[in-house]
Amino acid sequence: MALIALIVAAEAMLFSASRSKRGQTRRQQLLMGNSLDSVRPLPLVDDYLKRKTAGASRVQVFVASKLTEVCRRAVHTRSFEYLLLHLIRTAILKRRRKLSIAHLGVTL
Repeated sequence: MALIALIVAAEAMLFSASRSKRGQTRRQQLLMGNSLDSVRPLPLVDDYLKRKTAGASRVQVFVASKLTEVCRRAVHTRSFEYLLLHLIRTAILKRRRKLSIAHLGVTL
């Protein structure tokens, strides 16, 4: 009886460890951009855009697919994150300057 309990416990530990390892691998692939889960469908938007682009030529479809590949590779880089940070920071600073200039104009 104790032997059966020991086998069941070992099997449960093995199952738990393999599931944990699978989850860790999946999470790593998702963070690195190698997972198919990173492409999530948006049914309403997809259908709308599919109808809007129904008359696209083969050249246009080819160019769009290649441009998409380049953009996906660029997005999964650290420099893209820095670029977005720079753009956000620049926009905030411009807005602050505009507000301070408008505020100075009112006070004079």
